[in-house]
Amino acid sequence: MKIAIIAGRGDFPIQIANENPDAFVLCVENHSSTSTFKNNSEVVSLKDPLSWISVLKKNKITHLVMAGKINRISNEKFNDNKFSHELIKKTFSLGDNSALNIIENFFNKNGFEIIPVKSMLKDCFFTKGFYKEEFFSKKLKDFVIQNAKFGSNFLNKMSEFDAGQSVVVSNTIVYAIEALEGTDEMIIRAGELYNNYFQNSVFGPVLIKIPKLNQNFNMDLPVIGLETIKKCNELGFSSIVLSSKGTLITEIDIVKNYLKKNKFCIFAI
Repeated sequence: MKIAIIAGRGDFPIQIANENPDAFVLCVENHSSTSTFKNNSEVVSLKDPLSWISVLKKNKITHLVMAGKINRISNEKFNDNKFSHELIKKTFSLGDNSALNIIENFFNKNGFEIIPVKSMLKDCFFTKGFYKEEFFSKKLKDFVIQNAKFGSNFLNKMSEFDAGQSVVVSNTIVYAIEALEGTDEMIIRAGELYNNYFQNSVFGPVLIKIPKLNQNFNMDLPVIGLETIKKCNELGFSSIVLSSKGTLITEIDIVKNYLKKNKFCIFAI
């Protein structure tokens, strides 16, 4: 088995590559760079998915891992490439999960198997419950549990529409739902709303980030890293709710050190 990491934006692909030095890295143009990786790597363009297949076969790749955010691009950019035009046309108007299923099928048909990114990491999930429970009052824990139930039920119902994996709530009020802009931009929206209108609340809002009911775990997992946690803390959030089996944490040791130092609340369900 020879593995290639399809590397999008952020530090997550770098972490996976560092933990798997024998893996080949396929850097998506304008998202990641070969200079970032110690592994063997090559850059490919989103405009030409067939070139990906050529590079992968040239390097005798058998299995693929998806890591990092890859932005959608306009279908208008493919006027001179009929195959790419048709592939993007199929995915552009779909939700993430439906679009990723089409992309997975494209790779499968060309002889590659997608494997879950969690199989490439040694430690990447929080165990069920509160992390460092002794730091937090019963009142805060009750508040987080109440909002975790409300927010997770909301996201489960939203799964039918293949919408985002995250929502920000407080006292059964929805502050923001993740859309195409991604989690961090949603957090900023929700933080501004909280700080402008709800700052007198006893506790700040709660971010819930969990998999959809129909999540394609081979292609996509909810991921949270240190910068997202810092952003929540800085904007006055009271806590983050994650899935103990489905929300992946990047550089989890660094995250745990930050949580202990800042006594910020993480609750895994």
